[in-house]
Parts: sequence; structure tokens; C-alpha cells
Amino acid sequence: MTVTTPSEWTAEELARRARGGCVESFGELVTRFERPLHAFLRLRTAAPEDAEELAQDTFLRAWEKLDRFDPRYRFSTWLFTLARRLAATRYRRRRPTLASEETLAGLGHERDPATILGESDARENLWRVAERVLPGEQVDALWMRYAEDFSAAEIGAVLGRPEATVRVHLFRARKTLARHLERPPTGAARTAPADPDSDPDSHPLRHIAGGQA
Repeated sequence: MTVTTPSEWTAEELARRARGGCVESFGELVTRFERPLHAFLRLRTAAPEDAEELAQDTFLRAWEKLDRFDPRYRFSTWLFTLARRLAATRYRRRRPTLASEETLAGLGHERDPATILGESDARENLWRVAERVLPGEQVDALWMRYAEDFSAAEIGAVLGRPEATVRVHLFRARKTLARHLERPPTGAARTAPADPDSDPDSHPLRHIAGGQA
């Protein structure tokens, strides 16, 4: 008989066992999701310590509400939904402003997000630009899609939006980032932008970080 350990179980199995009172299983969930949850909350808070506090509150809330989790669905989606709701009740995102020319220049000219997200230092800079130039919900959608590999449907569950709305959010966010990163030569002809309402997935930046919207 093969004996498995908590580190080998899926998050959904861990949540099921934790719901039955297994503290070790819940501890494994905290270990797995502490860093990605903190990174997600860092986008919504003014200081690292605020994100840390919110992450702890999210895990506490998850433990208290495990009886409401349905193991047929991804635990990460449910956890991020709790986190986003807690953050929304505690903080109000700052109104986005345009990134400085210095920040944009540091990312390089005529480069798209797909290239930049493959390089660690530039990737961090790109997220900082995204926080400045995009509405909060678009930043959240981008993070969940390309940092956490959520599907559009799962992102919609977290944001409380239809899947189609999420796809438009992703399209517009990529388009805005690309516009802020590009520096076309003087006099160069610009290509007419695609129509986001016709096919959001047809945008040339859809393969950011190797995924699709």
C-alpha cells in the first residue's frame, strides 16, 4: 500500500481534510499559498506589513469558513476570493496615475509585456508600471492570469465578473501596457488597434508568460 504525505496531496484534498479537523493539512495549505497570496495582496496595499496582516487574516477566515468550501472547485480560487473581499473592505485603491518617464525608460523601448515578463528584474518593474497605469481590477486580473495561471472563468469567480468581462479586462490591460512600453520611431506608421469586442484573444500580446487569456 502506497503511503502519501500532505505535501503530495492536492490543495482540494488538503482543504477537505482540514475541514474534517486536520490541522496538519491546513498548515500545508498555508505553506503552499502564503507567498502567492502575499504577492497578490501586495498589489492592493500600501506597505508589505499591510499585505502580511491581510494574508494572515485571510487564512484565519479560510479556516473559519472551510465548511463552505466545495472541493469540486479549486481551493486557490476560493482563497483569493476571500483575500480580495477582505482587502476591499479594508483599503481603497489609490487612483491610478501615469508611470513616470524614468520608469518606462528603464523597461526599454519597443518591447512588449510578453518579452519583459520573461526577465525577473524587468518583470518586477512591469508590475509596478501596471499598478500605476491600470485600474485596480485589471491589475488583479493580469496577476491572477499570468502570475497564478488562473483561467478567465476562475478570475471571474474572484472578481465577481462574467468570463467575457475578464477577457476584455485582460485585452485592455495588455493593450495599455504595450502602449506605455512602445517607442515607435519618428514618422513611423502606426498599426490600427484590434477591436477588443470582436475577439479579445486575437491580440498579439495574448501569450504573456506563455498563457492565453
